[in-house]
Amino acid sequence: MHKILFYIILLISLQNPALAQDSTAVEKPKVAQEIKYDRTPASPLEFDIEQLKEYAAQDEFNYVEEEAPDNIWTRFKAWVNSIWSQFINWILQGEEATGFLGFLVRALPYLLVAGVIALLVWLFLKVDLGGSPLKGPDLSKVILTDEQEIIENQNINELIEAALREKNYRLAVRFYYLLLLQKLAQKELIDWEVQKTNADYVYELKDAGLRNTFTRLTRVYDFIWYGNFEVNETDFAKAETEFKKSIANL
Repeated sequence: MHKILFYIILLISLQNPALAQDSTAVEKPKVAQEIKYDRTPASPLEFDIEQLKEYAAQDEFNYVEEEAPDNIWTRFKAWVNSIWSQFINWILQGEEATGFLGFLVRALPYLLVAGVIALLVWLFLKVDLGGSPLKGPDLSKVILTDEQEIIENQNINELIEAALREKNYRLAVRFYYLLLLQKLAQKELIDWEVQKTNADYVYELKDAGLRNTFTRLTRVYDFIWYGNFEVNETDFAKAETEFKKSIANL
């Protein structure tokens, strides 16, 4: 009987090895690892003072923020930047400009400046302060004739007729104005001198009516000649009537 029980227990132990272990065995405690300390003497790091001075002298290592000087120019730029920021915020309604819109917002100031410069250049070319040399060879050579020579020695009526034959109405207006100055000088109503301006002659005229007429014709002449505006036949006819009337009343 005892042998049968022994064989049964042995068979069960072979199928479950865990049961074959000694339940009375005590697990050995784990040994704690020893803590090792680095007791090597520390060596302080030393810096090369001369090399530090070389770095300090370089602009790349200068982190001091410079304050902009407080003058009229800086205040004007700050005012412009404030107006521009308010304008952009008004357009975008507080939204952040990104993508193409952001690029356009950044480029817009430069486009405005370029537009103003282009406008000034166009006005300069349009006005053509000299009146004639910059316009090319299409005008009559008589344009380059000295004003003093025309008033003192030339037959201005013949010059007017020559300009009208070429249908150069702008040049004809110039000659009519010189003819008016010639007549005023001959009547001793003005003291004509080459260095004087048209405004000087206005102040020399004593008669109020004549002064008003001369002022109006001077404005017409300045607009057409120095403004470098082309004159058609209809416009010239109106100006010619005014000039003839004023010259005839002298």
